[in-house]
Amino acid sequence: MNWVLFSRANCHLCDAFEEELNSFLQNAEIRYKKVDVDSQQELLALYGNDVPVLCLNDQVICQHFFDQDKILKVII
Repeated sequence: MNWVLFSRANCHLCDAFEEELNSFLQNAEIRYKKVDVDSQQELLALYGNDVPVLCLNDQVICQHFFDQDKILKVII
């Protein structure tokens, strides 16, 4: 499984999302890659201000706010 968290620096929503995600994953064997949308023009064009975005294999699982139920649906 390829989990990716698209976010940006100095974004309070991104920071809160990642904190909740890390807490949720504390005892799980799921790892994710964090990608700064401002680091690539394609990502900036794709996501703009619509971050954070958590994707699994290029499918958006949740966006803007952490949603444990949506994550559980794809890992169970």
